[in-house]
Amino acid sequence: MDRCIQSIHLNVRNNDFIIFVLDDGTPQKYLDKILNKFPKVKILKSDLHPEKSNAIAKDEASVNSKIPIDLWLKAAENASNYFLLLEDDFWFTQPLNLKKIRLSLEYDNIKMLKLCWLGNAKLLPKKSIDVNDQYSIFSPNLYTTNTYLFNFIFRFNRFKIRKILTFFNVYSTDKLLEYYSIYATSGAVFKKKYFLKLWKNHKNDVDEGLQLSNAVAYINKKEKLQIFGFTKTEFLKTGFLSTATNQNKKYENVSIDFFKFNKIINEAWYNANFDVMENYPNDLNQNKIEELLISADHQAASNLEWKKWVQEFKNQYLSFGCKID
Repeated sequence: MDRCIQSIHLNVRNNDFIIFVLDDGTPQKYLDKILNKFPKVKILKSDLHPEKSNAIAKDEASVNSKIPIDLWLKAAENASNYFLLLEDDFWFTQPLNLKKIRLSLEYDNIKMLKLCWLGNAKLLPKKSIDVNDQYSIFSPNLYTTNTYLFNFIFRFNRFKIRKILTFFNVYSTDKLLEYYSIYATSGAVFKKKYFLKLWKNHKNDVDEGLQLSNAVAYINKKEKLQIFGFTKTEFLKTGFLSTATNQNKKYENVSIDFFKFNKIINEAWYNANFDVMENYPNDLNQNKIEELLISADHQAASNLEWKKWVQEFKNQYLSFGCKID
């Protein structure tokens, strides 16, 4: 989070913005340090923050895994008509005039502007139009914009029909990835109305298939053309050295407790023994993290298991065309 916020102040070329941190369990002392460094940041906490932060601070074996989607959606509802959504492991790598971007998006009525796609052209449209020196626009041209067909082909796999659809060249990973041109979990500027539509019927679960289906339903409106965009170059990078919880990104033959890992790293940062801007604009200093893990010598967060996890995590993205430094 520290690196993310520092990169915003280093690169966003106007002061007409507010940074809201949506927090679901960070121990208070870490948040206090963030506020001391960035007093204008506003922190919004989920209802479960006290329970989760106490569990993390006390090294409890389990932490409530409920996802704070209501907090996210309430923040979006109260946001400006366009807002930039970042996860805390994103950071800016070059200057951006956010106010100029916002004014252009409003003029062109863009639903979403991607600032990051990890060098993977499969996540962008095949055809686009350059409208200015900042970004290109496109109207989605997807395999199908019928929500029933989309769900049947790309979302559900009842009776293992995926193999049959693949055999007849109806389904492919590349066809599915095309839909990510109109969708992003973060790293994009969203029009508020579009973002809220993505979360329709969410059932308190982060379901990318449902969100893609909602995106398809949105662009299938007949009354007008839906326009999306992406910047000429990527303005953001994301990290591949950690994760926020133990609930996802688990790999066979890799054993690591990320609550323990994160506490080691966070404590080093809190005590000024870990400079998050070292190695910027590339990912965090991996050698420093290795040093901290070796020094901590914690059985549940060993340096060896962490390095195995990092490689598996990177391979997951490399396998479908992303580029990682």
